[in-house]
Parts: sequence; C-alpha cells; structure tokens
Amino acid sequence: MKTEEPTPSLGQTLEWLRKELAEMQVQDQRLLLTLRHLHSVLQELRTESAPWEDARSSGGTSPRRARAGSESRGRPPISSQGLAQLLQGTDSRRSSLP
Repeated sequence: MKTEEPTPSLGQTLEWLRKELAEMQVQDQRLLLTLRHLHSVLQELRTESAPWEDARSSGGTSPRRARAGSESRGRPPISSQGLAQLLQGTDSRRSSLP
C-alpha cells in the first residue's frame, strides 16, 4: 500500500524557499569572512617571505638565516588546525526539500 504525501501549497513552498535563501545568505556571509581572512593571511605570508626570497635570489645571505630573521618577530606560525577550525562550518549546507 502506497501512501502519498500531500502536495505542499504555494504558500508553504514560498516559505520554504525564503528559509533556504536566508540560510544561504548566512552561509555566503560566513564564506566571505573566511575568504577575507585567507586573503589577509596570504598577503601577510607574501610580505614575510619577500625578504627571504630576495636574500635567496641574491646569494648573499643563506636562506635559512634570512628566514629565521622573519620568524623571530614574536608572531606564532599559522597552523593548519586553526584554518581547519575556521573552515569547519562552511560545509554544513544541507539539502532539505519541502
């Protein structure tokens, strides 16, 4: 015996669409913040690696010594675990049909 679910009304379908769009907007905002953060991290890494790359290409100073100078600024290294935590909420999109 097969029972069919009642067809949702137009009002219910529109309400479901509004809810989904609102969830997508929240997710878009979260992704935008993540993207901005990643962009700033990349810019910082490029800035920090520029003197190291210059020293490496000039051959005057050993790359290890040049890199050690940029690492001793008191800033902790960027961890992949911190990045994973930042990205953790972005894949929580669920597909729920009305």
